[in-house]
Amino acid sequence: MKSTNRRARCAERHSAAVGSLCLSCCVGLLLLGCVTNLSAQTPTHLISQFSHENWQAADGLPQNSIQAVVQTRDGYLWIGTQEGLVRFDGVRFTVYGSRNTPQFRSNHVEALLEARDGTLWLGTYGGGLISMKDGQFRLFRTTDGLSSDSVMDLAEDFDGAIWIATEGGGVSRWSAKSGFTTFTTADGLGSRSTTSVIADVRGVVWVGTAVGVSRFDNGKFVTYTSRNGVAGDSVTALAGDRQGNIWIGTTQGLTRWREGKAATYTVRRGGLPNDVVRTLHVDDAAVVWVGTRGGLARLEKGAVSTLTSRDGLANDDVTAIMQDREGSYWIGTNGGGLDRWRDASFTTYGPQLGPSDDVYAVTGSRDGGLWAGSGNGRVYHFKDGRFTPLDTRGHLAGTIVRALLEDRQGNLWIGTERQLYRYRQGVFEVYDQSRGLPGFSVRVVFEDRDGRIWVGTNGGGLSYIDGDRLVTYTTRDGLAENRVRAMVQDKDGSLWIGSYGGLNHFKDGVFHTYTVSQGLSNNFARSLHFDDDGTLWIATYGGGLNRFKNGRITAYGTRDGFFSDTSFQIVDDQLGNLWLSCNTGIFRVSKQALEAFSDGRATSIASTTYTEADGMKSRECNGGSPGGWRTDDGRLWFATLKGLASVDPANLRRNPKPPPVLVEDVIVDGRPIEPGDHIQAGSQRFEFRFTGLSFVAPARMRFVYRLEGFDRKWIDAGAQRSASYTSIPYGSHRFLVKAANDDGVWSGTPASFDFVLEPHFYQTFLFYGCAALTLVASCVGLYRLRTGQLRKRQRVLQAKVDEAVAHIKTLRGLLPICASCKRVRDDGGYWNQIEQYVRDHSEAAFSHGICPDCIRKLYPEHADLADEHTPGGNATGRSDAAPK
Repeated sequence: MKSTNRRARCAERHSAAVGSLCLSCCVGLLLLGCVTNLSAQTPTHLISQFSHENWQAADGLPQNSIQAVVQTRDGYLWIGTQEGLVRFDGVRFTVYGSRNTPQFRSNHVEALLEARDGTLWLGTYGGGLISMKDGQFRLFRTTDGLSSDSVMDLAEDFDGAIWIATEGGGVSRWSAKSGFTTFTTADGLGSRSTTSVIADVRGVVWVGTAVGVSRFDNGKFVTYTSRNGVAGDSVTALAGDRQGNIWIGTTQGLTRWREGKAATYTVRRGGLPNDVVRTLHVDDAAVVWVGTRGGLARLEKGAVSTLTSRDGLANDDVTAIMQDREGSYWIGTNGGGLDRWRDASFTTYGPQLGPSDDVYAVTGSRDGGLWAGSGNGRVYHFKDGRFTPLDTRGHLAGTIVRALLEDRQGNLWIGTERQLYRYRQGVFEVYDQSRGLPGFSVRVVFEDRDGRIWVGTNGGGLSYIDGDRLVTYTTRDGLAENRVRAMVQDKDGSLWIGSYGGLNHFKDGVFHTYTVSQGLSNNFARSLHFDDDGTLWIATYGGGLNRFKNGRITAYGTRDGFFSDTSFQIVDDQLGNLWLSCNTGIFRVSKQALEAFSDGRATSIASTTYTEADGMKSRECNGGSPGGWRTDDGRLWFATLKGLASVDPANLRRNPKPPPVLVEDVIVDGRPIEPGDHIQAGSQRFEFRFTGLSFVAPARMRFVYRLEGFDRKWIDAGAQRSASYTSIPYGSHRFLVKAANDDGVWSGTPASFDFVLEPHFYQTFLFYGCAALTLVASCVGLYRLRTGQLRKRQRVLQAKVDEAVAHIKTLRGLLPICASCKRVRDDGGYWNQIEQYVRDHSEAAFSHGICPDCIRKLYPEHADLADEHTPGGNATGRSDAAPK
C-alpha cells in the first residue's frame, strides 16, 4: 500500500472524453443536468441516482486498490492495480503480472498512458517502465537510462516523447531517437521526488514535485510553490483544460493556475470533501473531477458538489478517474475496487432521497406529484424533486402499504394488511371489520365514475363504500374468486375485476367470468388496462399478457418472445408502448408488435428489458396497487425492492456507439494459435474466444459468427463469447464475428481470424499424383495380365474346341449300312442316305461323277473314257498293270 502522501495516478490525460455532464447543487445534494452523446435527454439528476456498478476481487480483480484506469483505442479498459495490470472487456478480467509476463519486475502498476502510436505505457513502483504494443512487452530500467525504477506518472508531449515522473530520480524523457534524458534539481526541478506530469494545451510540460509544481521552459524548469499561491507545496496531481488552466492537486487543497494567477479550493473554501487531492480529470466541458481522500468532488463554473460512500461510492479514497467512449465514468478507489457511474434511462429514488428501499405502491396526486407506500408502513409524497414523509401518527406502524388511491375529493386511501385508511388534512379514518370490511389484506382500492370506492381484498372478496354504506360481494354472489387484485371501469360503466380465479365482468349487478376455458392464458389476473379503442389488456401471474378485443382473447407469452410470463403492472406510455413490471425487471413492448402477432403478420414479439444496467437499483419490482404510474409530464414510475424507479419514455437514453469486436484467442486441441498459423493435420477441436467492447450493458450484447467455407449463414451466439468447431476440413479458413450493443447497434467490419489447416499426407496433391500414377500403372498391369490370361484361356479353349470339333467331325467306329441300298443308320435309329450321313458327320462335300467300272458296265460304248480316268491307264485301276 502506498504511503498517504503518494497520490494514485489518473488515467490517460489526453484521451477524448465522450459527452459532457452538467451538475448543479440542489438542496445540498449533487444534481446533474446531462448533455451526453448518448441521448438528447437533459433532466436534472442526482449523481447518486446514476446507474452504478462495482467490481472487486471477488469479481476477478487481483485486488481492490486501483491506481490507474485507461481505455485504449481498441476499446479495452486497462486497470493498474498493486497486483498487476488488468485488461477488462466488461465481462472478463485478464491479469498480466510477474507470474505470466517476465517483463514485470513489480506488479505494482502506478501509471498508464496510451501514446498516439498505440503503445500502452506502464509505470510500475520499483519495477521500472514497461511498454506494450501488438501484444509484446518491453522493459526499461535504470540500466537502460531510466532515472528511477519507481515510476509515478506518465505523459506524452507534442513531439511524441514520453515524460516519466519518478520517485527520487527526477523526471525522465524518452524518445525512440535519443533514448532517455533525465532532469533533476540541477535543471531547476523543484525536487527529485516527482509525483505527476502533464503536457498542457500549448504543449508545455508541467511536473508535480514534493516542493511545488515545475514548468519546463527553454530546456529549464521554473518552480512555483505555496509562496506563489499554490495550495500546498506537496503536489499530488496535475491536469490541464482546454482553456489553458492548470489544475494542481496538493495535500492541502486544489489550485487553479492561469498565467500566474491562482484560485484555491479546500474543505473550508470551496466545499471539497477532503483537502488531500489524489487524482484529477478534466472532461470536454471543462468540468473538473477531483478524487480526494474523502470522496469525489465535481467542480463546474466555480461550484463544487460531492459524491461519497454515503451516496454509494465504494470507498472515499478516490485514486483514479476516467471517462470512456460511451460516456461512463470509471472511478478507482483505494480498497473499494472499481466503480462505474453512468447517467442511464432510469432514475431510482432510494433511502437517501426519500422512500425506504421497499416500495410497494405508487399513485398520482391531484397536485401533479406522487404518493408512494413502503414496506415499513410509511407513505411519502413526492413533489418538485423532494420526498416528504406523511405524518401517519403511528397508524401504519409495522404494516405494509399495499394499495394507494387519491380520490377526486382529495382523500388519500391507504390499504394495509388488515385495514383501510382514509386520510385527509392530517386526520385518519379507519375501515376495518367493525365497519363491515372483511378482515383480510387490502390489495386494491379503486374509485368509479360515480365516486364509489371499491376495495379488493386478499380473501374477503370485493367491497364498495358509498357514504356510510359498505357492501361486499364474494363467490356466493358470482365472483370467480375472493382474492381480488385489479379493477378498471369500461366506457359503459361496467367493472372488470382481476382475481385469482379469472377475469370478472360486473354489469347490472351480475358477474360474468372469463377463465382458461374461455381462452384466458392464466386465471390469476394481476393487472388490467383499457386502451382508448376499448381493448382490454390483462397481465397475469404465470400466463403472460392477454388482449381482450371484440370478444376474442389473444395470449402472449415467453414462447412467443415475450420477456416474462409474470407481470405486476401495465402502464401505457401514450407513445404506442406498454410497460410491464415483473420480478426480473421492467420491459417495454410495442402495441403495434402485439397487434401484428395477433393478426398473424408476425411470428414472435420483441421486448426491450431494463435492469440495473439502465439505472435501476434493483430489477425486482413489487406488485402493490398500483405498482406503476404515469404522471402528467409523461414519466413512468415503478415500485421496486430498492426504491422508486422512474423513466421518461420520450427521452430514453440510447447507445449509438457500435462496439469494437475482437477475436481474443483461438485454441486448437488445447493449444493457442496465432493468426495465419498452419495447423497440423488431425486437429479436432477448435475454440474461438471473442469479445465486444461495450461497457454500458455487457450482459445484453449479442454476437453472430461464421466460419467462411463451412457455415452457410451467420450463427447467432446470443450473449455467448465463444464458438467451437470439430471436423473442420483442411485448407485456408477465416473466422468472422460481429457484435451488437445493448441498443442493437452492430459493429461495422467483422473481426476476423485467418488460419490454415494442413491436410493429411493422403489429402495432398503429391499423394493424389502418386496414387493416380499407381492406379494407372496398376490398371495397365492388370489389363496386361488379364489380356494375357484371356489369350491363354482363348488358346486353351480353342484347342479344346478344335479337339471337340475334330472329335465330332471325324467318322469313327462301326457304321451300320444297309447291304442292299447302302443307307446308313444314325444314332437316333433313322436310316439316311450315305451321302447325307457323311455330309452331316464330316467336313466332306459331295459332287456327282461315275467311276470307270460303272462306265464300262453301264456305257460300254464309252469304255475308252474309263481308261482315260484310270490312274496309270489301267482300266482296272490297279497299279501293277503292265504298261502298253
